[in-house]
Amino acid sequence: MRKIKERILRSPQPGMPLYLLRIALVLLALLLSSACSSNTSPRSTQHTPPPQITPAASAMLPEQRIWKQGISSFIFGTNDTQEWYQNNVETNPAIQQALKGAHFTLMRTFFFSKSLVDNHATTDKEIEQRLKTIENSDMICLGVLADIFDVSFAKHVVSYASNRCNLYEFGNEPDTADIGITDYLKQWNTVIPLLRQINPKASFIGPAAGVGSYLKEFLTGVKQSGVLPDAVSFHWYPCWHDTQADCLSKANTVGPKVQTARTWVKELLGKDLPIGVTEWNFDPGNPPAPYGNDTNFMNSFTTDALETMMQVGVDFACQFAAASGTVYLDMFDFRTSKPKTQYYTIKMLIQRYRI
Repeated sequence: MRKIKERILRSPQPGMPLYLLRIALVLLALLLSSACSSNTSPRSTQHTPPPQITPAASAMLPEQRIWKQGISSFIFGTNDTQEWYQNNVETNPAIQQALKGAHFTLMRTFFFSKSLVDNHATTDKEIEQRLKTIENSDMICLGVLADIFDVSFAKHVVSYASNRCNLYEFGNEPDTADIGITDYLKQWNTVIPLLRQINPKASFIGPAAGVGSYLKEFLTGVKQSGVLPDAVSFHWYPCWHDTQADCLSKANTVGPKVQTARTWVKELLGKDLPIGVTEWNFDPGNPPAPYGNDTNFMNSFTTDALETMMQVGVDFACQFAAASGTVYLDMFDFRTSKPKTQYYTIKMLIQRYRI
């Protein structure tokens, strides 16, 4: 553009009328303005391109919002699983306030019929504590009805929570818990209609498994029964005995998983449903790889993973976990209660896209 400007200013034709020169200068100004605009606008989105598929194209979940660039508010969630240490997200008000202050949106909380620690039966006081934790954190409830064969407990949870929880997953990783798809579908087809009668406003989600044959058979089965889910969920931990560099290179592999799940939903159910990644982090190991304590790694992995979810239009996603004693995977150190890298990274992304 500079060469064009020099040619007009320095070399007007002899006898060229002044008004023509002025017109030429106006046209030049418009061209330069357009060029400057095209050069600067991508800089504001160079970190996160606008999503290719927006959640608004699918059915909305209760209290879900659409934020800047069509991003779902619900992708900024976390998990409250079994508490393994006394200092945790449920007992520490400071952790709850930190989640509230960062504007995390969705808390996936586990309703176990019996404690995984000592096998005692879950009490109403414990159910209430989980619900209060979500409310104190100013987040939305996504309840996990973890024990799909304890129908009376599932009915009790949905009844007790009432409108304080309008999102539920049925089971948790049944594919790794030796629950065959036939048994899972039998329970889904029997129990979900009962729970919908208790809370007609609630959305019920399954199967919280991997993106593989289990998910595909689930979709085929519910199509046959007519007891369709309100959304579909899966879990994603891409790294296992990987080097730090190899693990980081897998941070965007959630994208193809989402696209596969969405394709299967459309092909097998004949319509779109919200897609969720209700557990995600870098490594499912216990303990996971030690580079989970590396600040640069966790910042890069978390940013890449969430930006990929934005680009493919994920409707809801929950980092694993908030503060339940999962050590490297917790966002807060259970020994000091201080936030860790992943908390600050997600907080920064929330600030960038929140309306």
